[in-house]
Amino acid sequence: MKHALSLFLLLALSLWTADASADSKAKYKYKGGLNPHAAAELKEANVDKYVGKFQPAASAPVGEGWIKHTFDPGASFDGPICVAGSPYSVFSRKRNPRKLLIMLQGGGACWQGFYNCNIFSESQEPPPPPVGIWDDESGLNPLDDWSVVYLPYCDGSVFTGDNDVPDAEWQAFFEAALGLPAGSGPPARFHRGLRNVTAGIDLAKHEFPRARRILVAGSSAGGVGATAFAPFLARMAFGNDRKLMVFNDAGPVAINLADTGAIAARAADWQFDQFYPASCTDCDALGQGTALIKWRLHNDRTIREAFYSTDFDTTNRFFMNLLPTVSPDDPTYQTEFLLTGLAYRDLIISEHGEINDLFPHRYRRFIRAGSITHTALQTPDFNESANGVKLRKWLKKFVNRQRSWKDIVEELPAP
Repeated sequence: MKHALSLFLLLALSLWTADASADSKAKYKYKGGLNPHAAAELKEANVDKYVGKFQPAASAPVGEGWIKHTFDPGASFDGPICVAGSPYSVFSRKRNPRKLLIMLQGGGACWQGFYNCNIFSESQEPPPPPVGIWDDESGLNPLDDWSVVYLPYCDGSVFTGDNDVPDAEWQAFFEAALGLPAGSGPPARFHRGLRNVTAGIDLAKHEFPRARRILVAGSSAGGVGATAFAPFLARMAFGNDRKLMVFNDAGPVAINLADTGAIAARAADWQFDQFYPASCTDCDALGQGTALIKWRLHNDRTIREAFYSTDFDTTNRFFMNLLPTVSPDDPTYQTEFLLTGLAYRDLIISEHGEINDLFPHRYRRFIRAGSITHTALQTPDFNESANGVKLRKWLKKFVNRQRSWKDIVEELPAP
Protein backbone atom coordinates (compact mmCIF):
# COMPACT_ATOMS: atom_id res chain seq x y z
CA MET A 1 0.00 0.00 0.00
CA LYS A 2 2.78 2.40 0.96
CA HIS A 3 4.61 1.46 -2.22
CA ALA A 4 1.51 2.16 -4.34
CA LEU A 5 0.94 5.48 -2.56
CA SER A 6 4.55 6.47 -3.11
CA LEU A 7 4.27 5.67 -6.80
CA PHE A 8 1.07 7.70 -7.02
CA LEU A 9 2.66 10.71 -5.30
CA LEU A 10 5.75 10.42 -7.48
CA LEU A 11 3.60 10.26 -10.62
CA ALA A 12 1.49 13.23 -9.50
CA LEU A 13 4.61 15.26 -8.71
CA SER A 14 6.14 14.49 -12.10
CA LEU A 15 2.90 15.39 -13.89
CA TRP A 16 2.62 18.68 -11.95
CA THR A 17 6.25 19.47 -12.74
CA ALA A 18 5.69 18.70 -16.42
CA ASP A 19 2.53 20.84 -16.48
CA ALA A 20 4.28 23.72 -14.72
CA SER A 21 7.17 23.47 -17.16
CA ALA A 22 4.74 23.44 -20.10
CA ASP A 23 2.88 26.44 -18.67
CA SER A 24 6.15 28.29 -18.25
CA LYS A 25 7.20 27.53 -21.81
CA ALA A 26 3.76 28.51 -23.12
CA LYS A 27 3.90 31.79 -21.21
CA TYR A 28 7.18 32.81 -22.79
CA LYS A 29 6.72 31.07 -26.13
CA TYR A 30 6.95 33.66 -28.91
CA LYS A 31 6.43 32.88 -32.56
CA GLY A 32 4.66 36.08 -33.55
CA GLY A 33 2.55 38.87 -32.18
CA LEU A 34 3.75 41.09 -29.36
CA ASN A 35 7.15 40.11 -27.95
CA PRO A 36 7.34 39.40 -24.19
CA HIS A 37 9.57 42.38 -23.42
CA ALA A 38 7.18 44.80 -25.14
CA ALA A 39 4.20 43.22 -23.39
CA ALA A 40 5.95 43.70 -20.05
CA GLU A 41 6.67 47.34 -20.90
CA LEU A 42 3.00 47.97 -21.68
CA LYS A 43 2.00 46.47 -18.35
CA GLU A 44 4.60 48.59 -16.60
CA ALA A 45 3.06 51.63 -18.28
CA ASN A 46 -0.38 50.54 -17.00
CA VAL A 47 -2.00 50.20 -20.41
CA ASP A 48 -3.89 47.28 -18.88
CA LYS A 49 -4.93 49.14 -15.70
CA TYR A 50 -8.67 48.73 -16.45
CA VAL A 51 -8.62 45.22 -17.94
CA GLY A 52 -11.27 43.05 -16.29
CA LYS A 53 -12.61 45.84 -14.09
CA PHE A 54 -15.87 46.69 -15.84
CA GLN A 55 -18.76 44.48 -16.95
CA PRO A 56 -22.05 45.65 -18.45
CA ALA A 57 -24.79 46.35 -15.92
CA ALA A 58 -27.44 45.51 -18.51
CA SER A 59 -27.63 43.95 -21.98
CA ALA A 60 -30.69 44.06 -24.21
CA PRO A 61 -31.52 43.52 -27.91
CA VAL A 62 -32.22 46.72 -29.87
CA GLY A 63 -33.15 45.27 -33.26
CA GLU A 64 -31.36 44.19 -36.45
CA GLY A 65 -29.39 41.63 -34.44
CA TRP A 66 -27.71 44.25 -32.25
CA ILE A 67 -27.39 43.94 -28.48
CA LYS A 68 -26.81 47.05 -26.38
CA HIS A 69 -24.50 46.63 -23.38
CA THR A 70 -24.70 49.51 -20.89
CA PHE A 71 -22.06 50.06 -18.22
CA ASP A 72 -22.76 51.37 -14.75
CA PRO A 73 -20.68 54.51 -14.14
CA GLY A 74 -20.49 53.56 -10.46
CA ALA A 75 -21.39 55.49 -7.36
CA SER A 76 -18.16 57.48 -7.59
CA PHE A 77 -18.26 57.74 -11.40
CA ASP A 78 -15.12 55.63 -11.72
CA GLY A 79 -16.42 53.41 -14.51
CA PRO A 80 -16.76 53.92 -18.27
CA ILE A 81 -18.64 57.17 -18.88
CA CYS A 82 -18.98 59.90 -21.48
CA VAL A 83 -17.27 63.27 -21.29
CA ALA A 84 -20.25 64.92 -19.56
CA GLY A 85 -20.78 62.07 -17.08
CA SER A 86 -23.58 60.18 -18.85
CA PRO A 87 -23.55 56.33 -19.09
CA TYR A 88 -21.50 54.53 -21.71
CA SER A 89 -22.80 51.72 -23.93
CA VAL A 90 -21.28 49.28 -26.41
CA PHE A 91 -23.07 47.23 -29.09
CA SER A 92 -22.47 43.70 -30.38
CA ARG A 93 -23.79 41.73 -33.33
CA LYS A 94 -23.07 38.04 -33.88
CA ARG A 95 -22.25 36.62 -37.29
CA ASN A 96 -19.19 34.47 -38.02
CA PRO A 97 -17.72 34.00 -34.52
CA ARG A 98 -14.22 33.48 -35.89
CA LYS A 99 -14.05 36.86 -37.64
CA LEU A 100 -14.43 39.95 -35.45
CA LEU A 101 -14.57 43.66 -36.22
CA ILE A 102 -13.97 45.94 -33.24
CA MET A 103 -15.21 49.29 -34.57
CA LEU A 104 -14.44 52.60 -32.85
CA GLN A 105 -16.78 55.41 -33.88
CA GLY A 106 -15.65 59.01 -34.37
CA GLY A 107 -16.94 62.42 -33.41
CA GLY A 108 -14.43 65.22 -32.90
CA ALA A 109 -12.43 66.12 -29.81
CA CYS A 110 -12.59 68.36 -26.74
CA TRP A 111 -9.88 70.14 -24.80
CA GLN A 112 -9.64 73.36 -22.79
CA GLY A 113 -11.54 76.10 -24.61
CA PHE A 114 -12.19 73.86 -27.64
CA TYR A 115 -15.42 71.87 -27.39
CA ASN A 116 -16.06 70.02 -30.63
CA CYS A 117 -16.69 66.43 -29.56
CA ASN A 118 -19.61 64.05 -29.46
CA ILE A 119 -21.02 64.18 -25.92
CA PHE A 120 -23.46 61.24 -25.58
CA SER A 121 -23.11 57.61 -26.62
CA GLU A 122 -26.89 57.58 -27.21
CA SER A 123 -26.40 59.83 -30.26
CA GLN A 124 -24.47 57.01 -31.95
CA GLU A 125 -26.77 54.04 -31.45
CA PRO A 126 -27.11 51.77 -33.27
CA PRO A 127 -24.57 51.97 -36.15
CA PRO A 128 -25.31 54.09 -39.25
CA PRO A 129 -27.53 53.28 -42.27
CA PRO A 130 -26.56 50.39 -44.56
CA VAL A 131 -23.63 51.91 -46.43
CA GLY A 132 -19.96 50.98 -46.48
CA ILE A 133 -19.09 48.33 -43.89
CA TRP A 134 -22.73 48.26 -42.73
CA ASP A 135 -23.98 47.24 -46.18
CA ASP A 136 -25.54 43.79 -45.85
CA GLU A 137 -27.38 43.72 -49.15
CA SER A 138 -25.12 44.39 -52.15
CA GLY A 139 -22.60 41.61 -51.61
CA LEU A 140 -19.81 44.16 -52.10
CA ASN A 141 -18.91 44.59 -48.43
CA PRO A 142 -15.97 42.32 -47.46
CA LEU A 143 -16.96 42.52 -43.78
CA ASP A 144 -20.66 41.65 -44.14
CA ASP A 145 -20.26 38.26 -42.43
CA TRP A 146 -18.01 39.48 -39.60
CA SER A 147 -19.20 39.66 -36.00
CA VAL A 148 -19.02 43.20 -34.64
CA VAL A 149 -18.38 44.98 -31.38
CA TYR A 150 -19.19 48.64 -31.97
CA LEU A 151 -17.89 51.32 -29.60
CA PRO A 152 -19.63 54.72 -29.66
CA TYR A 153 -17.32 57.66 -29.09
CA CYS A 154 -18.14 60.17 -26.35
CA ASP A 155 -15.00 60.61 -24.22
CA GLY A 156 -13.63 63.63 -26.09
CA SER A 157 -10.10 62.22 -25.97
CA VAL A 158 -10.04 59.93 -29.04
CA PHE A 159 -10.23 56.79 -26.84
CA THR A 160 -6.86 57.59 -25.23
CA GLY A 161 -7.49 59.83 -22.21
CA ASP A 162 -7.53 59.05 -18.51
CA ASN A 163 -8.17 62.30 -16.70
CA ASP A 164 -10.97 64.39 -15.21
CA VAL A 165 -10.65 68.13 -15.81
CA PRO A 166 -12.61 70.67 -13.71
CA ASP A 167 -13.80 73.27 -16.22
CA ALA A 168 -16.28 76.10 -15.52
CA GLU A 169 -16.13 77.20 -19.17
CA TRP A 170 -17.15 73.69 -20.25
CA GLN A 171 -20.02 73.70 -17.76
CA ALA A 172 -21.35 76.99 -19.16
CA PHE A 173 -20.92 75.72 -22.74
CA PHE A 174 -22.82 72.53 -21.96
CA GLU A 175 -25.65 74.39 -20.23
CA ALA A 176 -26.02 76.82 -23.14
CA ALA A 177 -25.99 74.03 -25.73
CA LEU A 178 -28.72 72.06 -23.95
CA GLY A 179 -30.68 75.00 -22.52
CA LEU A 180 -30.04 73.99 -18.91
CA PRO A 181 -30.17 76.23 -15.82
CA ALA A 182 -26.90 77.77 -14.70
CA GLY A 183 -24.94 75.50 -12.37
CA SER A 184 -26.72 72.31 -13.45
CA GLY A 185 -24.21 71.18 -16.08
CA PRO A 186 -21.20 68.91 -15.51
CA PRO A 187 -18.48 70.76 -13.57
CA ALA A 188 -15.74 68.68 -15.22
CA ARG A 189 -14.82 66.92 -18.43
CA PHE A 190 -14.48 63.16 -17.94
CA HIS A 191 -11.86 62.01 -20.44
CA ARG A 192 -12.30 58.28 -19.90
CA GLY A 193 -11.15 57.03 -23.28
CA LEU A 194 -8.90 54.25 -21.99
CA ARG A 195 -11.64 52.98 -19.66
CA ASN A 196 -14.22 52.99 -22.43
CA VAL A 197 -12.09 51.20 -25.02
CA THR A 198 -10.87 48.65 -22.45
CA ALA A 199 -14.45 47.87 -21.42
CA GLY A 200 -15.37 47.42 -25.09
CA ILE A 201 -12.48 45.06 -25.84
CA ASP A 202 -13.13 43.05 -22.66
CA LEU A 203 -16.71 42.68 -23.87
CA ALA A 204 -15.45 41.59 -27.30
CA LYS A 205 -13.38 38.80 -25.72
CA HIS A 206 -16.36 37.69 -23.61
CA GLU A 207 -18.80 37.66 -26.53
CA PHE A 208 -16.47 36.28 -29.23
CA PRO A 209 -13.70 34.25 -27.53
CA ARG A 210 -13.17 32.07 -30.63
CA ALA A 211 -12.34 34.95 -32.97
CA ARG A 212 -9.25 34.13 -35.01
CA ARG A 213 -9.15 37.15 -37.31
CA ILE A 214 -9.57 40.46 -35.49
CA LEU A 215 -9.82 43.84 -37.19
CA VAL A 216 -9.54 46.87 -34.91
CA ALA A 217 -10.89 49.76 -36.96
CA GLY A 218 -12.04 53.30 -36.37
CA SER A 219 -13.27 56.36 -38.21
CA SER A 220 -11.92 59.86 -37.55
CA ALA A 221 -11.40 60.17 -33.77
CA GLY A 222 -12.03 56.43 -33.65
CA GLY A 223 -9.28 55.95 -36.21
CA VAL A 224 -6.84 57.69 -33.87
CA GLY A 225 -8.02 55.47 -31.01
CA ALA A 226 -7.72 52.35 -33.16
CA THR A 227 -4.04 53.11 -33.78
CA ALA A 228 -3.23 54.07 -30.19
CA PHE A 229 -3.80 51.66 -27.29
CA ALA A 230 -6.67 49.55 -28.67
CA PRO A 231 -4.42 47.09 -30.61
CA PHE A 232 -2.35 46.46 -27.47
CA LEU A 233 -5.52 45.73 -25.49
CA ALA A 234 -6.73 43.40 -28.23
CA ARG A 235 -3.43 41.49 -28.07
CA MET A 236 -3.72 41.25 -24.29
CA ALA A 237 -7.30 39.98 -24.54
CA PHE A 238 -7.00 37.53 -27.43
CA GLY A 239 -3.32 36.57 -27.49
CA ASN A 240 -0.48 36.37 -29.98
CA ASP A 241 -1.93 33.51 -32.02
CA ARG A 242 -4.73 35.64 -33.54
CA LYS A 243 -4.40 37.45 -36.85
CA LEU A 244 -4.63 41.06 -35.68
CA MET A 245 -5.17 43.95 -38.08
CA VAL A 246 -5.77 47.70 -37.72
CA PHE A 247 -7.64 49.97 -40.15
CA ASN A 248 -7.41 53.71 -39.52
CA ASP A 249 -10.16 55.49 -41.44
CA ALA A 250 -9.13 59.17 -41.59
CA GLY A 251 -7.69 59.50 -38.12
CA PRO A 252 -4.64 61.58 -39.04
CA VAL A 253 -2.47 60.65 -36.00
CA ALA A 254 0.10 63.04 -37.45
CA ILE A 255 -0.28 66.56 -36.03
CA ASN A 256 0.48 70.12 -37.10
CA LEU A 257 3.47 70.85 -34.87
CA ALA A 258 2.99 74.58 -35.33
CA ASP A 259 -0.33 74.40 -33.46
CA THR A 260 1.49 74.39 -30.12
CA GLY A 261 -1.33 75.68 -27.91
CA ALA A 262 -3.78 72.95 -28.92
CA ILE A 263 -1.09 70.26 -28.69
CA ALA A 264 -0.18 71.28 -25.14
CA ALA A 265 -3.85 71.53 -24.11
CA ARG A 266 -4.64 68.03 -25.37
CA ALA A 267 -1.60 66.57 -23.63
CA ALA A 268 -2.48 68.25 -20.33
CA ASP A 269 -6.18 67.38 -20.45
CA TRP A 270 -6.05 63.83 -21.77
CA GLN A 271 -2.75 62.66 -20.18
CA PHE A 272 -2.35 59.84 -22.67
CA ASP A 273 1.44 59.91 -22.54
CA GLN A 274 1.44 58.18 -19.14
CA PHE A 275 0.74 54.97 -21.09
CA TYR A 276 3.67 55.18 -23.48
CA PRO A 277 6.10 52.23 -23.18
CA ALA A 278 9.53 53.18 -21.83
CA SER A 279 11.50 52.06 -24.89
CA CYS A 280 9.39 54.21 -27.23
CA THR A 281 11.88 57.05 -26.95
CA ASP A 282 10.26 58.96 -29.82
CA CYS A 283 6.85 58.84 -28.16
CA ASP A 284 6.13 62.35 -26.93
CA ALA A 285 2.84 64.00 -25.95
CA LEU A 286 3.99 67.09 -27.86
CA GLY A 287 5.30 65.18 -30.86
CA GLN A 288 4.02 63.04 -33.71
CA GLY A 289 1.62 60.27 -32.74
CA THR A 290 3.01 58.07 -35.52
CA ALA A 291 5.91 57.15 -33.20
CA LEU A 292 3.70 54.72 -31.28
CA ILE A 293 2.66 52.96 -34.49
CA LYS A 294 6.31 52.47 -35.41
CA TRP A 295 7.03 51.05 -31.94
CA ARG A 296 4.11 48.64 -32.21
CA LEU A 297 5.07 47.35 -35.66
CA HIS A 298 8.65 46.91 -34.46
CA ASN A 299 7.56 44.92 -31.41
CA ASP A 300 4.58 43.03 -32.86
CA ARG A 301 5.93 41.25 -35.89
CA THR A 302 2.64 39.85 -37.22
CA ILE A 303 0.25 42.78 -36.83
CA ARG A 304 -0.73 44.54 -40.08
CA GLU A 305 -2.07 48.09 -40.34
CA ALA A 306 -3.76 50.26 -42.97
CA PHE A 307 -4.32 54.01 -43.23
CA TYR A 308 -6.94 55.83 -45.33
CA SER A 309 -7.37 59.55 -46.01
CA THR A 310 -8.20 62.06 -48.68
CA ASP A 311 -5.44 64.59 -49.18
CA PHE A 312 -7.52 67.76 -48.63
CA ASP A 313 -9.77 66.44 -45.83
CA THR A 314 -11.34 69.64 -44.45
CA THR A 315 -12.54 68.03 -41.20
CA ASN A 316 -9.06 66.95 -40.19
CA ARG A 317 -7.66 70.27 -41.34
CA PHE A 318 -10.13 72.06 -39.04
CA PHE A 319 -8.96 70.10 -36.01
CA MET A 320 -5.31 70.55 -37.02
CA ASN A 321 -5.64 74.30 -37.66
CA LEU A 322 -4.82 73.91 -41.34
CA LEU A 323 -7.66 75.91 -42.90
CA PRO A 324 -7.65 79.49 -44.21
CA THR A 325 -7.79 82.19 -41.56
CA VAL A 326 -9.73 84.55 -43.85
CA SER A 327 -13.40 84.43 -44.85
CA PRO A 328 -14.43 82.70 -48.11
CA ASP A 329 -15.20 86.06 -49.76
CA ASP A 330 -11.65 87.29 -49.16
CA PRO A 331 -9.61 87.35 -52.42
CA THR A 332 -6.80 85.37 -50.75
CA TYR A 333 -9.10 82.58 -49.55
CA GLN A 334 -8.57 80.20 -52.48
CA THR A 335 -4.80 80.57 -52.28
CA GLU A 336 -4.82 79.91 -48.53
CA PHE A 337 -7.13 76.95 -49.00
CA LEU A 338 -4.75 75.43 -51.51
CA LEU A 339 -1.62 76.08 -49.45
CA THR A 340 -3.08 74.71 -46.20
CA GLY A 341 -4.43 71.72 -48.13
CA LEU A 342 -1.02 71.00 -49.58
CA ALA A 343 0.47 71.25 -46.09
CA TYR A 344 -1.99 68.61 -44.86
CA ARG A 345 -1.26 66.39 -47.85
CA ASP A 346 2.49 66.65 -47.33
CA LEU A 347 2.11 65.93 -43.62
CA ILE A 348 0.10 62.73 -43.91
CA ILE A 349 2.06 61.42 -46.86
CA SER A 350 5.43 61.98 -45.19
CA GLU A 351 4.52 60.84 -41.66
CA HIS A 352 2.70 57.70 -42.76
CA GLY A 353 5.22 57.22 -45.55
CA GLU A 354 7.98 56.85 -42.96
CA ILE A 355 6.07 53.95 -41.42
CA ASN A 356 5.56 52.35 -44.83
CA ASP A 357 9.30 52.73 -45.53
CA LEU A 358 10.12 50.89 -42.29
CA PHE A 359 7.44 48.20 -42.62
CA PRO A 360 6.52 48.07 -46.32
CA HIS A 361 4.72 44.73 -46.15
CA ARG A 362 2.69 45.41 -43.01
CA TYR A 363 1.80 49.13 -43.17
CA ARG A 364 0.23 50.61 -46.27
CA ARG A 365 -1.69 53.74 -47.23
CA PHE A 366 -4.71 54.49 -49.40
CA ILE A 367 -4.62 58.25 -50.03
CA ARG A 368 -7.08 59.76 -52.49
CA ALA A 369 -6.06 62.95 -54.27
CA GLY A 370 -8.07 66.10 -54.87
CA SER A 371 -10.89 65.39 -52.39
CA ILE A 372 -12.01 67.23 -49.25
CA THR A 373 -14.23 64.43 -47.86
CA HIS A 374 -13.70 62.85 -44.46
CA THR A 375 -13.85 59.09 -43.64
CA ALA A 376 -14.97 56.27 -45.92
CA LEU A 377 -15.74 53.04 -44.05
CA GLN A 378 -19.26 54.21 -43.16
CA THR A 379 -19.95 56.52 -46.13
CA PRO A 380 -20.48 56.29 -49.90
CA ASP A 381 -16.74 57.00 -50.28
CA PHE A 382 -16.30 53.28 -49.48
CA ASN A 383 -16.88 52.77 -53.22
CA GLU A 384 -14.43 55.47 -54.36
CA SER A 385 -11.11 54.66 -56.04
CA ALA A 386 -7.47 55.71 -55.97
CA ASN A 387 -5.24 54.82 -58.89
CA GLY A 388 -8.10 52.73 -60.28
CA VAL A 389 -8.49 50.59 -57.13
CA LYS A 390 -11.74 50.76 -55.17
CA LEU A 391 -11.33 51.15 -51.42
CA ARG A 392 -13.70 48.27 -50.66
CA LYS A 393 -11.56 45.97 -52.81
CA TRP A 394 -8.38 47.26 -51.16
CA LEU A 395 -9.93 46.50 -47.75
CA LYS A 396 -10.84 42.99 -48.92
CA LYS A 397 -7.26 42.35 -50.01
CA PHE A 398 -6.02 43.68 -46.69
CA VAL A 399 -8.19 41.49 -44.44
CA ASN A 400 -7.65 38.42 -46.63
CA ARG A 401 -3.87 38.93 -46.71
CA GLN A 402 -3.70 38.94 -50.50
CA ARG A 403 -0.39 39.70 -52.19
CA SER A 404 -2.09 42.25 -54.43
CA TRP A 405 -2.67 44.56 -51.42
CA LYS A 406 -0.53 47.60 -52.33
CA ASP A 407 0.49 50.97 -50.93
CA ILE A 408 -1.52 53.59 -52.85
CA VAL A 409 -0.78 57.32 -52.80
CA GLU A 410 -2.62 59.06 -55.61
CA GLU A 411 -0.94 61.97 -57.33
CA LEU A 412 -2.70 65.32 -57.54
CA PRO A 413 -4.28 65.97 -60.93
CA ALA A 414 -2.36 68.29 -63.20
CA PRO A 415 -3.39 71.98 -62.85
